[in-house]
Amino acid sequence: LLTKSGTSVVFQCGNWTKGRILSDVEWSGTHKELLVTSYQMPKSCMGSDAMGTGGDRASVTSDSAATAAAVAAKKAPSSSLIPRVGELQADGLALVWNLAMPNRPEYIFTAPSPVLVSRFHPTEPHLVMGGCASGQIVLWDLRSGGRLPVQRSSLSVAAGKSEGEGGPLRGHSHPIVGMEVSDSGSALVTAASDGRINLWSLSQLRDPAESFTIPGNISSLAIAPLSNSFVCGDESGDVFTVLPQSSGSAQSHARGGGSRRTVRKFETSKQSNASGAGGNNGGGEGAVAGHFGVVTAVATKHHKKGMLGNHAMSRGFLRGSAGLVLTCGVDWTTKLWAPAYTDQPLISFLSSSYDYMCDVQWSPTNPTVFATASSNGTLGLWNLATSLDEPLSGSDGIPLESSTNESASTSSTSLGPTPRNYALNKIRWSEDGKRLAVASGDELHIVGVTEDVSKGKSEDEGRMMSNLTARGFLGD
Repeated sequence: LLTKSGTSVVFQCGNWTKGRILSDVEWSGTHKELLVTSYQMPKSCMGSDAMGTGGDRASVTSDSAATAAAVAAKKAPSSSLIPRVGELQADGLALVWNLAMPNRPEYIFTAPSPVLVSRFHPTEPHLVMGGCASGQIVLWDLRSGGRLPVQRSSLSVAAGKSEGEGGPLRGHSHPIVGMEVSDSGSALVTAASDGRINLWSLSQLRDPAESFTIPGNISSLAIAPLSNSFVCGDESGDVFTVLPQSSGSAQSHARGGGSRRTVRKFETSKQSNASGAGGNNGGGEGAVAGHFGVVTAVATKHHKKGMLGNHAMSRGFLRGSAGLVLTCGVDWTTKLWAPAYTDQPLISFLSSSYDYMCDVQWSPTNPTVFATASSNGTLGLWNLATSLDEPLSGSDGIPLESSTNESASTSSTSLGPTPRNYALNKIRWSEDGKRLAVASGDELHIVGVTEDVSKGKSEDEGRMMSNLTARGFLGD
């Protein structure tokens, strides 16, 4: 499944990332060798007044100055890595990495709030966007030579007229948990934990162009191909879709800003009949339950322009393989959905170790393959064309392991020498499907996969759909 020896390349810069947790990772769509990673607040600030608990900020600043001086005194590969006073204690951090330089980031950016999501600008490759815990969107410029944002969105302020009464549309006031670029590439979509979704013009990120809320505390966000329908998971396990226009079976309309979008909540079963070796529902009998607890990730398929052809649309989603959606959550499961056909999940894949599932992502080049990230530090690989019950990676998954113990031996199924207890927070496929970027603790791992995983066979997509139909999961 993995290329060559099966080991991963670790990207880490302890001077900057020590004590932080990686919150997001994304590949550049223009410069294929670049990735951006974002990080949470350093542990040294937690419990201080940075979290609103009244700690000694002067002590933290003093420690930061001493740490910065110590880093500067060391032999550094570049003066650009030397932090200025206070920067190591910045609440938010984003790093841009080059595949050729695993030991140091190419660019370093800071923010006044923890950066929860990060993306490269789709049309201006020198710009990097971040979504913060404060609710702000920040914009950094690779050309500026500085580390602070060059632009920030406005914060939502309860003053003057409300949005529905002719007042201005406002930004977020709660943590941003999702940030995606629309399928057309013309708009940015952000979602906050209070249920607010904002649409922004990429040429003007100070104030949103459209804003509305859904009746849930959003925890994850994805955009369906071609239709530009949104799929949102929330903290209670519910899944919502937001359609661009009213449909014949409209449920409720999004609130705020005069939005005409239609919100549909998946009315899933409250009981599951999950069983079987692969943790699915063991056949087409009965309904598969929705999630119980936080939906940690939603994944839709990504297609290059012009590659979809003429596909039928139903209920705001493409029919067939292109419209399949994956979700995962803290209830140990990963679920496969077909929103064009039904509100019920088709299959529920249960983690054999009963651990939280942190992320799931479709391969961008093989339409039947997806990867999962678990809180026990293992990577899962599935190919639905070969089996709906057993993953390619085996029931125990592939352990992601640290590179800190160089003397340990490396097995053919591991990604490094020494096991670690860090959860795998995020995974992202490279555009060519040959690599996986995996976030674990403060480390970024780049893992290569074999050609049969990245490409597959021409008949695999049809075989997957036949498997789903034959097992009764999907109607004709």
